[in-house]
Amino acid sequence: MTTESRVDTKITLCLGPGGVGKTTMSAAYAMAAASRGQRCVVLTIDPARRLANTLGLENHGLNHGLTNVEGDWSGEVWATMLDPAEMFTDVITRQATSVEQRDRILSNRIFNNLLTSLSGTNEYMATERLYQLFDLKRFDHIIVDTPPAQHAFDFLDSPQRLTRFLDHQLYRSVFRPRKGVLKSLNIAAQRLLRLLGTLVGSELVNDVVDFFADFDGIDIGFSERAHAIDELLQSADSRYVVVTSPKSEPLRESGWIAESLQRRQRQVHALLVNRSTPITVDVDTTRWAEKPSNLLEQNFAEMFRVAATERTDLEQMMESSIGSETTVIEIAEQAKPVHTLDALVSLASQLQDVEPLWTAQSDALS
Repeated sequence: MTTESRVDTKITLCLGPGGVGKTTMSAAYAMAAASRGQRCVVLTIDPARRLANTLGLENHGLNHGLTNVEGDWSGEVWATMLDPAEMFTDVITRQATSVEQRDRILSNRIFNNLLTSLSGTNEYMATERLYQLFDLKRFDHIIVDTPPAQHAFDFLDSPQRLTRFLDHQLYRSVFRPRKGVLKSLNIAAQRLLRLLGTLVGSELVNDVVDFFADFDGIDIGFSERAHAIDELLQSADSRYVVVTSPKSEPLRESGWIAESLQRRQRQVHALLVNRSTPITVDVDTTRWAEKPSNLLEQNFAEMFRVAATERTDLEQMMESSIGSETTVIEIAEQAKPVHTLDALVSLASQLQDVEPLWTAQSDALS
C-alpha cells in the first residue's frame, strides 16, 4: 500500500442483531466503495470471526496485520481481524517510558490475566485498533463489523468506561502509581495487604502491587487515548449503519439498537435490510392471493404475503424507533448462501447503484 499521501479517513460502524449477515454486508459495502475508487479496510471485531470465511482468507493470518483482497475494482479492499492480546501488548509497548518498564508489565501475571479474562479488555482494544487504522490516514473508508447487539455497545462504551475507572476515586486514592496508597504503603495499607495476602495469597497481592506500580505514566497515556477515541466515535467522521433482516425479531432488536444509539447521541445514518423477499414480477397479485389455481401461483401468493408482512413490520419499526427520514437500503435474499469471494463480489454489485453513505463531494448523507 502506498504511503505518500494522507487522506481524510471516514468511518462506518455496522451494528445489528446476530445472524442477519452483518459481516457479509460490511465486506460487500467495502467492495462497492472500492468499485468507486475508494481505498477501504474492513475491521471485524465480531468474536465469531466470520470475515475470514466470507472473504476466502481462512489461512491468510488476518489478525493484527492487514490483508489485501484482490478484485476487479479501481480502489482497494483490505481486511483485518482484531487480536486483543496482540493489540494490548502493542499498546503497552507504545506507552511504556522505557524497555525495562515494558518488560516488567508484559511479564506480570496480572497483565497476562488481563489479556484473556478481564471484561471490557477486548472491547477497548478493538477501539484502539480502530483508532490506529484511522490515525494511519491511508484509507478513505474504514468499515467496522461490530459484535452482535449488546456487545456492540460494550465496544462503543469502552473508552468512557476506561476513563471513568482512571478518574474514579478508588483508583486515584489506592491504585494510582504516583499518589495512591500502594505508592506510599503506609501502615494502614500494609495491614490491608497482609490481610489480602492471607485470603488470596501473598504472591498475587505482590503481582497487583507491582503491576500498578509499573503503570506509572502509562495510565495517563491510556486516559488521553481513551478520550481521543471517544471523541472520534462521536465525531462527524463516524457514521452508524444498522444492519437487519426484515423478520419481526431482528427488526425488534434493530429498533432497540437504534434507540440505544440515539440515547448516546449517535444518529442512525442508514438502515440496511438484508435478505428481503424479492418481488421481481409485475402481475395482478390480487387474484392469486384470493384464489391461487396451481402450485406456482400458490408459491407466488405466499411470497407476496411474506413480502407484505415484511413491509408492514419494517414500516412500524421505522416509525417507532428510527424515523422515516433515515435512508433504507434493501438487499434481496440471495439464491445461494454467500460463502465464497465470487458470491460476495456479486452481492457487492447490488450496492454499487446505491448512493454512498460518504461521498467525495460532500459529507452530507445522500
